[in-house]
Amino acid sequence: MLPSQLAAQQRTEQVDPWIGVIDQRDYEDSPNGCGPTAILNALKFGGAEYQAAFNRLLGSDDSVRIRFVVDRFFRNRPSVVYPGRKRWGLHGVSTADLATGYNELLEAEGLSALNATYLDREVGEPITEMLHRVHDMIEQSLRNGACPILSLRSYAAKRRESEDFEAAWETARHHIVTVVEITKPVSETGFEIEILDPWEGKARRLYLHADATGLSFSALKGVEETGQWLSGQRFLQVLAPGVWVMRPRDLEWSDRFIVVANFLIGDF
Repeated sequence: MLPSQLAAQQRTEQVDPWIGVIDQRDYEDSPNGCGPTAILNALKFGGAEYQAAFNRLLGSDDSVRIRFVVDRFFRNRPSVVYPGRKRWGLHGVSTADLATGYNELLEAEGLSALNATYLDREVGEPITEMLHRVHDMIEQSLRNGACPILSLRSYAAKRRESEDFEAAWETARHHIVTVVEITKPVSETGFEIEILDPWEGKARRLYLHADATGLSFSALKGVEETGQWLSGQRFLQVLAPGVWVMRPRDLEWSDRFIVVANFLIGDF
């Protein structure tokens, strides 16, 4: 066999490290199970102690494990975001409630709690420093064996009759993914990560970046009822090819549409 043929054979025989990514669609009770599924993927593909915790979870298959996590840590537990309500609702779970439920799961397994934070730019912080700060949090968590859980939010600038047809930013879609690798190091413009997308259960690449054009946009920190709309480039934007669930359903050709890195859970 020629060396080139041997090399080609070895490439084809390489084991895909992300075989068995859990697909949220296995949870038939709701189409909005990306958060609990992202938790399970973080455990399954994390360090040894997280993998051991995953193997101890009740359930004979992925659908049963997702149901166990939802029922045990979200469905009947009080929300830390919405007073008087439960964490689990029609649209899944909020980011703060997701972090709370995940830490309760870790506590039940004898593991340390993780940190959680919105990824907005601090007042007076240069955008390049923000870029490096977010990169370093992800890198530190991966180094510590905890696959970070990343919240993505999309926004569209639309013209509504109720706003006298003036363009205004509004929330579109929200999705939760699990970060497993930094595939391209941080530069002055951005960095690339590999994520496990619970929708379809596939590994995909995202590029987190600062908008080089300097165009301003508005994005929500928190939830609609109590959150704060921040203007300017206050969040990193995300190129998310293949993550089609982030695209708004009613997007017109003239509408501006962005995806941002919204919230992070990890060991940082």
